[in-house]
Amino acid sequence: MSRPAPRPLVHLLVVAVLAITAAACVRDESQGTSAGPGGGGGDGEGEEIALPDCPVDALDEADGPVEIDLWHGFTGEPANYMVELGRRYNESQDAVRLNVQTQGNSYEEVLRKFVAGIPSRQIPPIVMLEDTTLREVVESGVILPAEACEQADDFETGQLPVVRNYYTSEGVYWPGYTNVSEPVLYYNANQFEAAGLDPTDPPETLDELRTDAEALKESGVESPLSLILNSWFVESWITGAGETVVNKENGREGLADESTFDNPATHEVYEWIDGMADDGLLEAHSATDGQINHYLAVAQKNSAMVIETSTAAVTIKAVLGGESYDAEAGLNVGSLDPEGITPQAGPFPGLEEPGQVRVSGGAFFMTNTVPAEQQAAAWDFMKFMWSAESQTDWHLIGGYLPTTQAAAGDPDVADYWASDLAGQMLRVGYEQLLTVDPERPGPQVGPYTDYTDAIKASLEAMVLEGASPADAIAQADADIQAALDTFIEDNE
Repeated sequence: MSRPAPRPLVHLLVVAVLAITAAACVRDESQGTSAGPGGGGGDGEGEEIALPDCPVDALDEADGPVEIDLWHGFTGEPANYMVELGRRYNESQDAVRLNVQTQGNSYEEVLRKFVAGIPSRQIPPIVMLEDTTLREVVESGVILPAEACEQADDFETGQLPVVRNYYTSEGVYWPGYTNVSEPVLYYNANQFEAAGLDPTDPPETLDELRTDAEALKESGVESPLSLILNSWFVESWITGAGETVVNKENGREGLADESTFDNPATHEVYEWIDGMADDGLLEAHSATDGQINHYLAVAQKNSAMVIETSTAAVTIKAVLGGESYDAEAGLNVGSLDPEGITPQAGPFPGLEEPGQVRVSGGAFFMTNTVPAEQQAAAWDFMKFMWSAESQTDWHLIGGYLPTTQAAAGDPDVADYWASDLAGQMLRVGYEQLLTVDPERPGPQVGPYTDYTDAIKASLEAMVLEGASPADAIAQADADIQAALDTFIEDNE
């Protein structure tokens, strides 16, 4: 299988940067105040960071309601709830009118449209992008850092430190609001019992996962683990074991310019995947947009385990309940028989211990190229999203993890975790999030899209085309280095 052509996002961003005036720069000393202790740790903590002005009072001077657009790429229930949230916000006040606009069915589609609009400034006041794009959009110069608005408005979110640290770059906290998810292990408790395994004791390491897979295989499960060849999981295994994927402390002490992907942990992970595939313990699936075959393998009982996002708990519950959950994504379950499937979730199995993941999900970014009153309106909506009701509903309806202790302690959330199948599985993701080290929340890579493409291509070369783990890793390392070189050259 050939590697997909690299996306030209880096080059588009270069054009975009040239199109933005110096006033957009977060380090313009003439514009703002210094970031205080609330700016989060990790990058440049303790340094004086000049923040731009956030015109929080501009709404007071607006002539009539200020209209703003929000771009997103949600599908299914999150998309429906995003529309509902916009409706609630519009009804709650009369100063702003929010237009919720779908710009595709994936983060990548939204990012492509957003980047393409930067040179002409045809971008919205709010855009929802994947967490991995943080460094990319920060380098573009068009993002209004939320920390500037927090300071100008004396507003505190109560956000978990690990989440805030993840979204802090160069000492500045950027997104107005975040949706957090984590990879977890889903498994069929019925098949575990049939194999003589304890369904209340899921595997916690890759070695234990292999041992359980062997028992499941012996009991008649065709391919015990259904694994999508996703860079997200590989990255979590590597960084969770204490290794890095790029230099400068995983890109958190400056813009990374060297790949460190070829390291002992990476070799251990690739050799484990390769061995599982060779022994028939793993069914591999390409990480393509709209991929659902890894779900179907478990739903059809050909596999007993699958690693996926914590937000999948809502989908899994719907599918097993016989609902046609998301027809647009192909999740029509009319031909599936949920009989004999009792789903449960466990922490992400690591190389050394469970739950060694990074913060993941998506973020709502505000832009600085729109008029001041629209920037103020965007911030006003961010504050609405931080309300207890909005946070709680994002968890109960959208399936995203609470990012404040206040939301996690809501009585409705407690009841959801105790009595609802999806809630019980989502609780695993939240408890796992609490164990992530705030000082190691995850890497920041400038050309993240090319970086993930390199990892996915190497996994497919190894599992689907027969390349050795060492050769696959070497190729990925070379491709990542090439992407870093290009990004650095284009952003000098």
